[in-house]
Amino acid sequence: MLVLLGTTLTTSFFDCLNPSAIAQQMLLQAMVKRKRHIWFFILGIGLANFGMGLAVYYGVAAWASQLLAALTEAYPLLVYVGLLGIGLFCAALGGWLLAKTIRRKPSKEGEEGSPKSPAGLRPWSLFTMGVGFCLVELTSALPYFGFLAVLAGYHLMFPLVLAFVLLYCFVYVLPLILLYFGYNRLQGTRVIQRLEKLLQKVSAYIVPGAVCLLGGFLVWYGGSSLL
Repeated sequence: MLVLLGTTLTTSFFDCLNPSAIAQQMLLQAMVKRKRHIWFFILGIGLANFGMGLAVYYGVAAWASQLLAALTEAYPLLVYVGLLGIGLFCAALGGWLLAKTIRRKPSKEGEEGSPKSPAGLRPWSLFTMGVGFCLVELTSALPYFGFLAVLAGYHLMFPLVLAFVLLYCFVYVLPLILLYFGYNRLQGTRVIQRLEKLLQKVSAYIVPGAVCLLGGFLVWYGGSSLL
């Protein structure tokens, strides 16, 4: 059991050294008006990591993958046309939002028509972003999959499996928790003020850009699969 504990702490430590997650939280924490809402982003990452870990351990993820593969094989035209349609919709929506943002005339801070302020990032948006980020990162989470493989070899009861996965996920989000407190400690300094002022100018373009990228990816994947 001590060997398993050491493996859990070691793999989670290497997995938590994720510069992209840290950079994204710094960006979001500089943008949001109510800094405590960043907890929803951290919670989204932690819960998604925890849920996917249990799904992989108990084979739910493999079953879902096999089901998707079976649906794609049985109804390839329906699946790929659906993805293509969703991609076109997202691309059009993202382009419309981007054009709407560009058309807004610069105005004084607080006036109607100025770019959307960081206060527009609501808790549910931050939670969703955390979940989405974690799901994307899981495709390259080799330490996590290695830990789950070692854990499966012990054939533990469900409460122990739950405890070890929880411990792994806690260590995984620990740098983000420390970043939250460290950022708040520096709140009000000149560096933080300049960073937040800069991000206020670009924050209105983040959501339209993300929707455009998602639409472009779905259009490419669905279109190339059809061809």
